[in-house]
Amino acid sequence: MGENKTYVNQSILKRLEDLISEGERLWGEFKSNKDGIILDIVSFTKWSTSCLNILDKLSISTNRFVKQFEIWVEGGPGKKMNIGAALGVLKSAKDEYSIGLAVDYHLSVSATVFSGLLDEADYLVRKKYLRAAAVISGAALEEGLKTRARSESIEIGQKETLNPLIQKLKAAENGILTAFEAKELEAIAKMRNDAAHGGEFNYSKKQVEEVLIKVERTLNRLLGTK
Repeated sequence: MGENKTYVNQSILKRLEDLISEGERLWGEFKSNKDGIILDIVSFTKWSTSCLNILDKLSISTNRFVKQFEIWVEGGPGKKMNIGAALGVLKSAKDEYSIGLAVDYHLSVSATVFSGLLDEADYLVRKKYLRAAAVISGAALEEGLKTRARSESIEIGQKETLNPLIQKLKAAENGILTAFEAKELEAIAKMRNDAAHGGEFNYSKKQVEEVLIKVERTLNRLLGTK
């Protein structure tokens, strides 16, 4: 996975570079101040907040980048801010991201979570709870698509549903889903909606099993599972 530099979005990379440049400016000002204080606290706060925002997007919220950066930018009683150390964390994140490792880690963790959901759906199919299995598999697909969209910095709303997500990932400017894949996933979205809304559900066990296979295949490709 890392050899192909997967999931590297140039706008995120450019933003990291800009934040590193701003961090170096702030670090230079801090080092030149004989009193050892941060004079432009507004710029520092703006910079550190923007850094945490983008670091949080690179991986899960408990990732090492965020933890380490917070250690060095938090001030207050008994704590000492260190712009240089925070800048080092940011540079490390940029290096890891530029070769596809930071987001790959995030996606692989997500893939493991969604794989667990699909295992649950498979169990429900074997017990002939087809409607519940369809709902769970559709939910796994939706969250998986959202995860991939976020890794590409594609804007999605908190209440974004499955069909709009599919269209965004299929759009020419994103090109994450092919037209054929999108058509398959739209059919899955319909099954999920039919199951979730309590209406007529005339799908066979074989059809639901096929959906599970397609969802697993799609998530494996989009989230980088080997």
